[in-house]
Amino acid sequence: MDYKLAIETKNDVLWVKATGTRSPETVLGMSGDVLEACVTERVKKVLIDVRDLQGRLLPKDSYDIAAKHFPKIRDHNVITQTALVDLEEFRDQYRFFENVAVNRGFNLRIFPNVEDALQWLAK
Repeated sequence: MDYKLAIETKNDVLWVKATGTRSPETVLGMSGDVLEACVTERVKKVLIDVRDLQGRLLPKDSYDIAAKHFPKIRDHNVITQTALVDLEEFRDQYRFFENVAVNRGFNLRIFPNVEDALQWLAK
């Protein structure tokens, strides 16, 4: 897994900035790290900026992560709301990922900018 996370808590939101390589292993590793940080910091809302990750996931990988792997780490008592920020050019792909995750009970939305993500987290 080739990634780095910069994590800080601002108000009631865990802010995560991810850099490195985008792969199924990276996404799963980051997910576990974010879950652990939420427990440690006692926050339930997360903003994850993945715009600096290099590469793309295949549609099958996006599906597998959201449908098969995320349910293994889901705990509604830990994370109640997750906003991802990704590049606009990946919109079609991240909408697919978002739909699969939401259909499996995750309160997750993906945005092209931090401002929109923060507005949604404030609701």
